[in-house]
Order: sequence, then C-alpha cells, then structure tokens
Amino acid sequence: MKDASAEGPSGSAHAAGQETTREELLEFITRLATNEPNVRCRVGEGALAPVAEALNGLANLLETRRLASVEKFGIEALVEQSQNMMMTADTEERLRFVNFTIPGLTYEQVVGRSVYDFVLPADHDRVRAAIRKVLETGEPETYDIQSYAETGPQWYVVRVGPIRDHGRIVGCTMITTDVSTLKKAQLKLEQSNRELAQSNRELEGFASVASHDLQEPLRKIQSFGERLESVAGEAIGPDGRDYLARMRSAATRMRGLINDLLSFARVTSQAKPFVQVELSQIAREVLVDLEVAIEQAGASITVDPLPVVDADPTQMRQLLQNLLGNALKFRREGAAPRVALRSTVDAAAGQCELRVEDNGIGFDEKYLDRIFDVFQRLHSQGKYPGTGMGLAICRKIVERHRGSLSARSAPGQGATFIVTLPLQQAHP
Repeated sequence: MKDASAEGPSGSAHAAGQETTREELLEFITRLATNEPNVRCRVGEGALAPVAEALNGLANLLETRRLASVEKFGIEALVEQSQNMMMTADTEERLRFVNFTIPGLTYEQVVGRSVYDFVLPADHDRVRAAIRKVLETGEPETYDIQSYAETGPQWYVVRVGPIRDHGRIVGCTMITTDVSTLKKAQLKLEQSNRELAQSNRELEGFASVASHDLQEPLRKIQSFGERLESVAGEAIGPDGRDYLARMRSAATRMRGLINDLLSFARVTSQAKPFVQVELSQIAREVLVDLEVAIEQAGASITVDPLPVVDADPTQMRQLLQNLLGNALKFRREGAAPRVALRSTVDAAAGQCELRVEDNGIGFDEKYLDRIFDVFQRLHSQGKYPGTGMGLAICRKIVERHRGSLSARSAPGQGATFIVTLPLQQAHP
C-alpha cells in the first residue's frame, strides 16, 4: 500500500506486474472511513484495479467536500460573529438568511418574510429603490437609515450587493453597519462649528465696536488731559500733574490693549487668502520697522535665507515682528541683544521650521503653556511694558496656517521660539 505522494500527482499510477489485492482495498476503505486526509489506494493490475480507481475518485470527492465544509464553517463563524447585521433576500425581496436575532422573533419567524416588514415606513421608498436597482442592474448600492432606541437615535449604513448563480442575479445581500458613534461625533462637530461661527461673528462685532466706540472715549481722555495740563498745569501743582500723567498713561495702555485685541480678532475675521510668500522679504521689511529699537538696544540680528511658503503675508509680517520684537524687549541688563532667525526645510515632510533665538532673560519652561495665552505676563508692566497679547496673536496666526508654535528656554539663558509651517497649504 502506498500514498499518492509515492505514485505521482494523481495517486493512480499502475505498478506493472502487481495486482491490486483485496487486503489493500479493505485497508484503504478503513482509512477512508476514519476521515484520514489525502489517503489514496494503489492502483495495480488485475480484476480489482478498477475498484481501486473508483475508490480513489470517491476519496477525491470526499476531500473536496471536506475542504468546502471547512471553508463554509469558517465563513459561517465569521458571519455569526460579525458586528454587522447581514441578511440575504431573494428576487421577491423576502429574507432568506439573517445573522442576528430580532427581539421577540425566532429565526424561523424572520426568514421568508418581506424585507419591508423590518423597515420603518418612512424608509420604504429609499430601501425599495436601492434593492431593486441592485436586482435589476447588479450594481452595488448604499443607503442610510435611522432608528430610535431607548438610548436615543441610532444611525446605520446599509450596503446592498447582488447574489449571482452562473451569472444570473438570484437575490441580494444586505450588510448593515452601525455608524451611530460616528454620526453623533459628526453632529457634535457640526454643533461646535456653528458655535464657533457664532463666536467669530460676535468677535467681529466686538472688533467693529472696539475700533470706533471704545477708542473714542480714550482719545478724549488723552486729548483733554493734554489740554488740562497745558492750560492749568501750574495751577494744579505737582500732584495734579502727576495724576494727569497717570491718567494719560492708563489711557495709552488701554488703547494698546484694545488694538491688540483687535489684532487677535482679525487673525480670522479679516484674514487674507494664502499666497506664495517670500519670508526673506518679509524679514527684511520687519527689520526696517524695528530699526530704531535695534539701534537703541545696541542689538545685532542675523537672518538665515528663509523659504517661500503658502501664507497670509500680513500675518507672516506680524508673526516675525512680534517674535523679533520680544527678543529685543526681554534683554538682559548689561548684555547687548544677540538675535538670530534660523530656518530649516524638510522637503520630504513638506514643512519648514523657523527659530528665533536670543540671549535675553529667558523664562522657566513650567510657564510654557501660560505665555501663549491671552493677557498673560511673566514680568511687571513697569520693567517690560506690553499687553500680554503678542505671543497669543503669534499662536493664533500659526494655528490658522496649520502649523505649531513652541519654545525652549531657561532663566538667564535666553529663549528659542520655534515655528513649524507647511510649505504648501491645502487649498479647497
């Protein structure tokens, strides 16, 4: 007795001069009865050789059925364990299989019933149109439905596909996926976007008011303060003049706060479209604007060649002016400011990195998150004047450009502000 592997691919090679024996056939039948896989009978000569051939044919058929059974078992297990609801229907749109239990009904009570017995009346037309299109054309179709449970509304996506028998459409499959979590997240995002749009409209309204109505009283305070000092300065004495100076200084600071709030609001409300911007040219213009401050501080500023990026040129100018201006302002006593604007480009990642490095007073990195918030200051107004809005504006500009802004620093060791920007923006 030999296996097929010893006799060739078919397992039916003849052994010349050797008859197939009764014992060989009995042994083969015994092995076949125990479901031993890939067993074959030797086909020799004599009267029993055709029987051996027939038994090998039977073995091939049984092996094919065994493999099909294993495959079917795997598919059935996959379907039964699927998180998706799976159904099949015939051309009369009656259910032939479901992989889930409908509350209050047995499997037998579901199979054979119309698909539409389990669809809300409001969805009948859409479901019928999708199923009939698949049955008529063989093209897959998708539709969505909504139902209501004790926990609230639920959403499903149903994919309908054809079932074919030798090319003829004999029914359809319906695979239903629960997308409730995704849909609820989408609705929440839409609500957040509506609230954000409303907030932006309110911010734009504030900007409009601030640019006119809030500024006018401040201008009058400053104007009448100057007149009062010029007309009655001697009469009110030193204390009176000191009070006037403080009043005018407070009005100036308030005007600065309003202007910075306007700048913050306008990052989005008056944003311009992105265009190709030569950052080197922007940096040159900023240095011209800061020329007096640079000279007064005795500072030196070096600038690397900078890349071209998709950006709002006005906002890029404001970004660099704020960062370089901070580097000049927060300088150490007795040390001339040394400022560098560095740049690296990662073409593979499609982004660039700008670094503003200084040798100033630095800060403790435990305040890193705080320095980018609105109206946050780490130092007194008297020593380092400002509104605490500059870095908040920078962060808002960078975020609008889909970039990031961070910093590294230590007290007395200077600071490095790091801006990452995409080289190209995703245009709609």
